[in-house]
Amino acid sequence: MTPNDYIRLERLKKAAQLLNEGECKINEVCYMTGFNTPSYFTKCFQKQFGVLPKDFVK
Repeated sequence: MTPNDYIRLERLKKAAQLLNEGECKINEVCYMTGFNTPSYFTKCFQKQFGVLPKDFVK
C-alpha cells in the first residue's frame, strides 16, 4: 500500500463515519474529507466499500 493509498483509505473511513452519523450531505462529506470532486469521491467510495455513497446512507 502506497502512502497515497493509505491517506485515501483513512479519508474514506472518515467519510463512512460521517455518512453513518447522517448529519451531513454526501457532497459536504466529500469536501470535508479532502476529495476535490464528488465524482472522484463516489468512484473511490464504491471501489472501497462496494456500494455508492447514497446507498451506504440508506
